[in-house]
Amino acid sequence: MGRPKKENRVKTQEEVEHEEKLKELEREVIRQVVQARKSQKLSQRVVGERAGVIRETVAKIENNLNSPQINTLIKLLEPIGYTLGVIPLTPKEESEEGEE
Repeated sequence: MGRPKKENRVKTQEEVEHEEKLKELEREVIRQVVQARKSQKLSQRVVGERAGVIRETVAKIENNLNSPQINTLIKLLEPIGYTLGVIPLTPKEESEEGEE
């Protein structure tokens, strides 16, 4: 039978802006991965070998041509001494800090 066809509907401006915000967050994560790799003076080839992925995959991720799965990103970060973390998008307001 195949896959069901996607509904052809026009996205709202809010949806388009939200998708762009998510893409920018992903690009920022990738920028930090590249910066971390370079700070360790490691090539894409070396990181790829240590992570068990080919250099081309590393290059495509770093050039925002592929959107990496979380497990691939963790594999790339481990050989350079980093991992992923979860941080809030906006800092907690002072009034919330005292609450438990």
